[in-house]
Amino acid sequence: MDRIRLIASDMDATLLDRQSRLPVDFAGMVKRLAQLGIHFAAASGRPLYTLEEMFPDLRREMILIGDNGGAVRWNGESLYTSEMSPEGWRALARKTRDAGDVAVLCGLESAYVEKQYQRFDPVMKQFYTRVEYVDDLTTVTAPADKFTIYLPRDNAKEAYDVLYGPACGTEFSVAVAGSCWVDIMNPGVHKGAALNILGKKLNIPESSMMAFGDTYNDAEMLCTAKYGFLMENGSLPLRQKVPFLAPPHWEQGVMQVLQKVLAQNGEVCPADFTPAH
Repeated sequence: MDRIRLIASDMDATLLDRQSRLPVDFAGMVKRLAQLGIHFAAASGRPLYTLEEMFPDLRREMILIGDNGGAVRWNGESLYTSEMSPEGWRALARKTRDAGDVAVLCGLESAYVEKQYQRFDPVMKQFYTRVEYVDDLTTVTAPADKFTIYLPRDNAKEAYDVLYGPACGTEFSVAVAGSCWVDIMNPGVHKGAALNILGKKLNIPESSMMAFGDTYNDAEMLCTAKYGFLMENGSLPLRQKVPFLAPPHWEQGVMQVLQKVLAQNGEVCPADFTPAH
């Protein structure tokens, strides 16, 4: 048996329900885990400022992994930031514009989108609580840790396979982050790398880590933690890579597994969980 000391969870289609709501007793769960000496990390494609607004009363207890591992913060302290070069993300902005897709520059303090796409503001505000609309994205000078492409036709996997993966994959870390999002970060930046950073800072081995996720941008995280859980509603190709399977997010699958962690007082045995394959 391994004692769990760090738990990381994706947000959308993982911890959140179909209406993007947190489980009812989530705050209580995080605090009970903390009493057992177990850290909980929200690991999301959302930026840190959005995550801080989602968890205003848990900033002391929770670790925040934003922008798919581009930035990590705990108790108000920045533990890691991977700032992209302006030359790099500006080249991505031009490539996205040529493809006719919607570019989102994920600045450390705000997201930036060109004014021609302001009609997508309701979607943007769901993930970025601060959005600034500009005439030309390449003129922005703010520091950024991620570049995101919004695909309103829900063809992110196709766009990744045909264009963004082949064209950008050797120079950047590129991942499908949902049906309508492709995320691009600095090479080596992903949620799994963020777990490794936390492991070194907190002296926690991978054998004491648990993680939850549903799609491709969670893959490295789910394979880094010894107890990686793919949600039952998750991307089917990942089932051959991820050790365990959690109930779907609309059944609060993350909370169901966390209840088992509490019941065993922080001790987790693989036999208690459903294999993903």
